[in-house]
Amino acid sequence: MTEDKQEGTLTIDVYFKDNELVIISPIAGASLENTEVLVEGDVLIIKGERVPPENIDPSLYEHKECFWGPFSRTIVLPKDLDVSQIRAYYHNGILMVKIPKKEDKSVRRVEIRTDF
Repeated sequence: MTEDKQEGTLTIDVYFKDNELVIISPIAGASLENTEVLVEGDVLIIKGERVPPENIDPSLYEHKECFWGPFSRTIVLPKDLDVSQIRAYYHNGILMVKIPKKEDKSVRRVEIRTDF
């Protein structure tokens, strides 16, 4: 019997503070070596893997709530963020990603032409 490795979904909180988008997620049990924060266009991807502290035969469990294995979360970002200035922090099992809003909010007047 082949066991498919399921992928878990991270829980996240997202809010704006001090002109930055802040994303926090508990990733306890995942090492930083097994965790990635990626930006692809306007999409943020957090992925990694939680490795159990010991290998237990699934038939031995009386009760199981913890998720062990690969996880990921994809977040579509607002257009007004400066993803080139993204920062990620890890402390006490919590991942925090901060992305500042773009400074340039200038309005540009577009000339209306009469020819195509």
